[in-house]
Amino acid sequence: MIHNRWVVRALVAAAVAIAGLAIALVMRPGDSGLAAEAFVLFVGALGMGLLAQVVARLFPTTPSKIHAAKRPQRKDKRLASLEKIERELEMATQSAFDTHYRLRPLMRELAATRLARRGIELDAAGDRAAQLLGPELWEIVRPDQVRPAEHHAAGARLATIERAVTSLEQLT
Repeated sequence: MIHNRWVVRALVAAAVAIAGLAIALVMRPGDSGLAAEAFVLFVGALGMGLLAQVVARLFPTTPSKIHAAKRPQRKDKRLASLEKIERELEMATQSAFDTHYRLRPLMRELAATRLARRGIELDAAGDRAAQLLGPELWEIVRPDQVRPAEHHAAGARLATIERAVTSLEQLT
């Protein structure tokens, strides 16, 4: 039940404790009562540690129902970056702050990359980028976009984001 390594560690610790007790009795014979109390305390702690190991082996841990409800187990392992993007998109629909500071930089990076393939700069003067990106995407990524005055205002609508993503996908 108890692994051999725990028994070996306990025996080594007990040997160290006995050696410590012997040294304490030789060096300070007048404090033998204190040395004995320290030895008994150490051996008791060692016994409690072994008892904890036995109990842990007898009753294996299982996730609580609360923990399981918080994070549903997924069968497919999602990429951490994909989950991050999903969270940012969800937050972008909740507040104008998140739309501006989370969704906008991501969309600008994607739009700039797609436009660069055509030799067009996102922030260049003229309306060529705006024409290629479409109104929903352009409204999110345009260079003169100012930060929202009210951070808690409604974020971008999901339908608007979907149309913006569709515009990005069509821009190959």
